[in-house]
Amino acid sequence: MQIIDKTITLPKDSLDALDTFLRTSGEAYCIFDIETTGLSPKVSSLYLIGALWFHPEDRQFHTRQWFADDYISEEEILTSFRTFLKDFTVLVHYNGSGFDIPYIEKKCREHSLLSPFAAVKSLDIYREIKPLKSLFDVPDLKLFTVEKLAGFLRKDVLTGKDCIDTYSRFMQKKYFRDESKELEKEKLLLHNLEDIMGTYISAQLLFYKCSGVVLNSLIPDSISETDTSLNLSIPVPFSFPFPAKKEKDFFSSAFQEKEILITLAFYTGTLRHFFKNYKDYFYLPAEDTAIHKSVGSYVDREFREPAKASNCYVKKDGIFLPVPPDFSRENIPLFRLDYKSRQNYILWDQKTKQDSSLWGEILQLLLSD
Repeated sequence: MQIIDKTITLPKDSLDALDTFLRTSGEAYCIFDIETTGLSPKVSSLYLIGALWFHPEDRQFHTRQWFADDYISEEEILTSFRTFLKDFTVLVHYNGSGFDIPYIEKKCREHSLLSPFAAVKSLDIYREIKPLKSLFDVPDLKLFTVEKLAGFLRKDVLTGKDCIDTYSRFMQKKYFRDESKELEKEKLLLHNLEDIMGTYISAQLLFYKCSGVVLNSLIPDSISETDTSLNLSIPVPFSFPFPAKKEKDFFSSAFQEKEILITLAFYTGTLRHFFKNYKDYFYLPAEDTAIHKSVGSYVDREFREPAKASNCYVKKDGIFLPVPPDFSRENIPLFRLDYKSRQNYILWDQKTKQDSSLWGEILQLLLSD
């Protein structure tokens, strides 16, 4: 086994995104990725693990790679990696929940070793950003694709299959004492290094899932009666590499340099708030409104009737903003045009405008819709 340590230069934006997403700071993050000779642990071997972390004392990024330069180093690599992870509290990876982690755990059982992941929290960037695929309008969410979204361009050109062939050539050249084997090893190390660097850079996309994004400072203090939409310009931590636009019935989003432009169409007029427990209400036809039976019992019977789901509402005049289908809060009433309408709205008022957590929640739902 060989251990290769390096100090590298990377922007700290992804650290900020990780801290914000996990709602913490000072966590010891470690990003990792593995290379194997196949997908099945039963018939393949682990030949490379790469780790990247930021050291708070020297304020630099460090990498470590455990490389099997023979066919008997697998257990040694696993043992060393497990010892290494004791200094970290969060393990960050890209689809490691689907491959890297179960692969290593099966290999540990094969060698009668304890799992290295028992004492660390796991953050799978792939699973967290998967709901955002339609927003970015990309063909897939492979690491290479997501790296490009975050602005990371590789030097490495190997595919996973290429790596397996390259490792096989390395071992053959080592057996025949061919010095060009070092070129093959450097290709493998570069591929793995850029996997962990790309995973780190891709953590910036967690920005889109951070409810701590405060939008109230971006919202205008007043809206004119002639305004038909609310326009928000939201800064993002990197330049979007290619144009993308998303349009729905009630909102649109577009990327422009280092910002997302979101437009929400206002509805001005009368909307209805429907009560769910309609059996507890009376409907008053003359007033076209519903009232609770505790109050409605005092109304003459000729002016009231048992409410139905379709008429158990109160009406409200004002300016309203559309919200995503999944939005729901107990303390914020939702309004609709009529009973069959699926589009919900919230009243645009001072309380709504100043609720930054509300806007963070709406932003998440809009971007992942």
